[in-house]
Amino acid sequence: MRATALAILVSLVALIGTSAPAQAQPPEAVFGGKVLTSDKRYPMSAKSANAYIAALRKQSKSNFQEDKDKKQWKIHFAAFFKKPLNDVEVQAKLYDITPGQPRVMMASFDQYLDERGQRSLVSSMVLERKQFGVNKQLMVTIESHGTVLATGKFKILGEAEKASGKVDFSEEDTKGNGDE
Repeated sequence: MRATALAILVSLVALIGTSAPAQAQPPEAVFGGKVLTSDKRYPMSAKSANAYIAALRKQSKSNFQEDKDKKQWKIHFAAFFKKPLNDVEVQAKLYDITPGQPRVMMASFDQYLDERGQRSLVSSMVLERKQFGVNKQLMVTIESHGTVLATGKFKILGEAEKASGKVDFSEEDTKGNGDE
């Protein structure tokens, strides 16, 4: 009887121990290796790790409409690294990965962290229509010394240039070259 009561008590303690709330994971563990994108600046903190993760998820998006007046896209991003970075400089690289097109690196720029050991980077970039075009699928990588630390994909959307169908020939274009 005593052994049975002890077995039940041990089982109850084990059951309660396993059903206790799990420790909240830090955002770096949840998003490690990913670059999140948004049209608004990302928050730098929240009341808890879970609240911060929820805010990041809610704010993130992958389709961006062009600012027609400025002919550009402003994209905020948050990159999370799987382990602390032993450097203060990383490179952001943007690739055109539009289906049916060859993969091409479109741009590269340096970003600086506040200190060694960081596991995330929050920043923004402006993409000009004249350099990137419109209606493209892009991939951003954050790299350190050639090692990819985080990646993300997004689309830049806008109205394509419309051709009028009208062709103007100069007087010189309409004259024969005399070889006929």
